[in-house]
Amino acid sequence: MWWVVALLVSCPLLAQQGTVVGVVRDTAGIPLSGVSIRVEPLGVGTVSRPGGEFRLELPAGSYRLEARLLGYEPGRVTVRVEAGKTQRVALRLRQRVISLQEVRVLGRQPVQLPEDTRPSLIAVEPRQVKYRAGAVEDVLRTLQALPGVLAVSDFSSQLVIRGSTPDQNLILIDGFEVFNPYRLYGLVSMYNPETVADIQLLTGGFPAQYGDRLSAVLDVTNRSGDRERPLRAHVAASIVNANTVLEGRLPFWEGSWLVSSRRTYYDLIAGPIVRALKLVEGDVALPNFGDLQLKLTLSPHRQHTVSFLTIANRDNTELTAGPERPRPDSISLFDESYNVLVGATWLWQPRPGVSARLLLSAYSNHGTSSFGGEGGSELVLGREDPTLEEFRRLRDSLQRRGLEVPQLFRVEGAGGFAFRRYGALWEATWEASPRQTLQWGIGVDWIRNELRLRLEIDPRLKALQASNPNIPRLPESYTVSVEYPRVGVYVQDRIRLTSALTLLPGLRWDYFGFLRRGVVSPRFSLSYALWSTTTLRAAWGLYFQSPGYEKLLDRQLFLDFTHPRARGLKPEAASHVVLGIERRFSPEWLLRLEGYSKRFWNLIVQERLPGTVWVTSLTPGEDPRKPESWTPPVPVPGDSLTVIPVNGATGEAYGVELLLQKFFTPELPVYGWVSYSLAWAYRQQNGIRYPFSYDRRHVVNLVLGWRISSRLELNVTWTYGTGFPWTEPLGIKPRIVVEQDSSGNPRARIDTDWRGVSFVVDRGGLENLNRGRLPDYHRLDLRVTTYTTWFGKQWSLYLDVVNLYNRANILAITYRVNPETLAIEPNPIRMLPILPTFGVTVQL
Repeated sequence: MWWVVALLVSCPLLAQQGTVVGVVRDTAGIPLSGVSIRVEPLGVGTVSRPGGEFRLELPAGSYRLEARLLGYEPGRVTVRVEAGKTQRVALRLRQRVISLQEVRVLGRQPVQLPEDTRPSLIAVEPRQVKYRAGAVEDVLRTLQALPGVLAVSDFSSQLVIRGSTPDQNLILIDGFEVFNPYRLYGLVSMYNPETVADIQLLTGGFPAQYGDRLSAVLDVTNRSGDRERPLRAHVAASIVNANTVLEGRLPFWEGSWLVSSRRTYYDLIAGPIVRALKLVEGDVALPNFGDLQLKLTLSPHRQHTVSFLTIANRDNTELTAGPERPRPDSISLFDESYNVLVGATWLWQPRPGVSARLLLSAYSNHGTSSFGGEGGSELVLGREDPTLEEFRRLRDSLQRRGLEVPQLFRVEGAGGFAFRRYGALWEATWEASPRQTLQWGIGVDWIRNELRLRLEIDPRLKALQASNPNIPRLPESYTVSVEYPRVGVYVQDRIRLTSALTLLPGLRWDYFGFLRRGVVSPRFSLSYALWSTTTLRAAWGLYFQSPGYEKLLDRQLFLDFTHPRARGLKPEAASHVVLGIERRFSPEWLLRLEGYSKRFWNLIVQERLPGTVWVTSLTPGEDPRKPESWTPPVPVPGDSLTVIPVNGATGEAYGVELLLQKFFTPELPVYGWVSYSLAWAYRQQNGIRYPFSYDRRHVVNLVLGWRISSRLELNVTWTYGTGFPWTEPLGIKPRIVVEQDSSGNPRARIDTDWRGVSFVVDRGGLENLNRGRLPDYHRLDLRVTTYTTWFGKQWSLYLDVVNLYNRANILAITYRVNPETLAIEPNPIRMLPILPTFGVTVQL
């Protein structure tokens, strides 16, 4: 019935409207996508698609179209629209040097077309990445302040989106998939804020174009080099890193080039300090990374554009604890990893309304590591922050008395990995009519994974692990090498039934060679323009994700996919239902309300098998500190985790998100957004339903920028979130160490030290998982930027303060048993304290 109503409402509008079809190119004739097209005096607009094309449905009359894109001079054209007719226009934009003091584009997001059916789409202006307070000029950290997006912690740039794990996000750069977009163990991402041109995040309900992920899509596009000048330089430096960008035009094929390089120097600054304090010995390389990016863009023919992208980076850490360190705990670590991406894109536009592109790529993420050390001094000694000198005095005292000397927990290990992907993707778009656009594509990837691991774990540490059945397991030795194909085919059809109603049905087929299974994913979305400034959007779809070793890094979970029982695995699956409404009150104000519901099934987890646990009981009335007060350990049935992967979990996530956004205008130079999210996320295993590890009920984000004057800018970010779930202790129990006797049979004993029985904290089983909550999280970040001109060059200087009021946010809580009182003492692990940084940027 509602279809009939929609048709009746829209028929009078059709008779009074006309169509404007256009294309935006630069002076070299290369199409420009992401160009903001504004219609004056209506105040509405659109954005050019890949290929530079755009379409507008406007009432009859005369209008001026204005095209704007960062790095280009505005283009304008006047057009007269006649009812029922189509007018064609062409715009040319001239490239120019961007002034550091120019802020007219700050806070201005591209307008999402009413006929764009994608809900949950958030497009971020690259300049917001650079100036958002507390984001350390990082793309992923900027996205963590958007509705529906959570940060794992202050130390990670991973994205948790609408109740899904980080491995369930598809990460793209220039259309190429990357497995590991993180640097410095997740502290920052691979995206260079100085070279990013477009950032689009789909937090749910994404179309059939994207596959092999359950949750969200992040699609980032790097810009091309400056085509107007032979050479242009941009240098930025802060107290932690340096960033250099060189770019210019090529003397042939209307081409351009861009080279960027980044390097952190934590190791150069902090390395001598920690050596002087004798915290480490020998050569040391604190966590550091360097990367190099190259992009070439060529237009050998008016219908053809070719681009080449290369990204290479290296992460490195080397350190060994020195003999004069303040604590008894020690570590020796070597870790080195590389990310290399080589890609080529060919865009072909034989005629208006028809385009195709071919993407070829090779990607490698590989590395090696070795580590060793001793730890657990607080658990062994039973008090907070023991010093190395205290430990030595205790050891000497016990030796003189002939008592057993306590030993710290020792762990050693080594490993390596290599995740490689070779891919080809062909996509085509055909505008069959003014009201119908077909898009289809086929992608083929060949994936090769290699992994090796060796661990030597202290038996007492194994006992601690065995005392908590919810701790994920690791093998002590593992080597694997697998390779397999992955194929994806999709088709989607954008249909404008009326000027107000647009449908996007789509169908996707994926073949996962790792599982030797194919799956079909239907998708559907629609948009309905209630008024010219108000759009309703909805989406439904099925989504599948294949397992793979390359996804385990994001999950921080080990699974043995070579186990015979893994042959029957099914791909993980989810369904999305999204409904939202968006209203643009004026060119500077936007309000969006969106609700979502997600269901998960066939989630892959470590199998929980019936096994044996060892228990002991206290003799009534006896001193629990004495070993003889406890009965000998006996085996009883109990569950334990294994590394065997099974489709053993389901889940659900649902919520409501509200976003109010203010765009920059000269009249009111304040921009940013405020958002609120109300969300629930759960998982279920073995018939037990429990909160998802990142279930955060309430989240408020306030992100504001204020252009105080032409020389001064202020940015503020404030985030509040209720606490993540946490597993609280139920009590204490003796630590039971299981060893093998001379016949190879297991033998259990109660672990003791010079004080008597050693105790561990009892966390319970699955029924107690995530039943508690960490304290609420909130943090205020501040950034002040000033602009000036020195020696004829444009400069900007900034001060960025993370956690301005020094809130002690809690990452986790460890527990130890007081050996005197046998009370459980919590030890909160805090996240970032107040942290000021400063930096400078200059354009040469």
